[in-house]
Amino acid sequence: MSESALRTRIGGLAPAAGALAAIGAALRLRLDGAAAPAEVQQHLDAVLAALDIPPLDGLDAGQTTRLCDLVGMILRHALDLLDNPTRPPGWNHTDPALLEAQGGSSRGVVHLMATAAETRPELAALLGRPGAFLDVGTGVGWLAIEAARVWPALRVVAIDIWEPALARARRNVAASGLEARIEVWAQDVAALPERAAFALAWVPVPFFRAAALAVALARVRAALAPGAWIVCGLETPPEEPLARALSVLRLVRGGGEISMPAEVASQLTAAGFAAVEIVPEGPLTFVLGRPPAEQTDGDQ
Repeated sequence: MSESALRTRIGGLAPAAGALAAIGAALRLRLDGAAAPAEVQQHLDAVLAALDIPPLDGLDAGQTTRLCDLVGMILRHALDLLDNPTRPPGWNHTDPALLEAQGGSSRGVVHLMATAAETRPELAALLGRPGAFLDVGTGVGWLAIEAARVWPALRVVAIDIWEPALARARRNVAASGLEARIEVWAQDVAALPERAAFALAWVPVPFFRAAALAVALARVRAALAPGAWIVCGLETPPEEPLARALSVLRLVRGGGEISMPAEVASQLTAAGFAAVEIVPEGPLTFVLGRPPAEQTDGDQ
């Protein structure tokens, strides 16, 4: 391909990056209660109108924050690819802005789980009574914090192995005022020693390759109490080829891989979970499971 042809192709893609930045800027201004300079605001509004995005007045602070973090996460991962194409695969990010955006966007998981619970009375009842929630791969802790806020009866144990993220998680938890209900552990889920300790576990599938996920699921099963639930989350695979290729690239750079819901369901069954079901929730797909009723402390 010639330089001219590639330049034309790049120019054709540029509006998508600019559009994301414009949406993020509008969300940031709303969140901060600020305004851009009048002339800039006029043209920012024109961009949103061209994108057919209505005024953002209908969003509350929590929704605005989660969406702002989502845009930031997408753009910062893209910038990391541009700046560090030789970085080995794995979750080894140290950029505070990327870590915070990634963690902040995960708060939406809690609300999608709450939606799934609306049609599952046993799960809804579990979320409303005292128990322990295991947050695997907590990162900077925002999912754990959101869970503690949304489900005040639960205490949260948030685990991770990446110390740069854990350091921020400890600070975020302390600043949240919820440190009495959230514990942050430097703990590999593959070596999790707890037995029958948790009522609910969250496992973010995109951060695991298949072999590592199998080990994690076995350890989590042993750590769940009878009547508990596991919620495995994975990105709903895009159908459009470019979007799918970009999704796979990002997941592989993060140390994971793209997984299909049926594959995760099979792994849950192989790990000894029962009542496994696949639950699409828009951008995420959940795969739910429960330990068998006869599970005992001697199960592996």
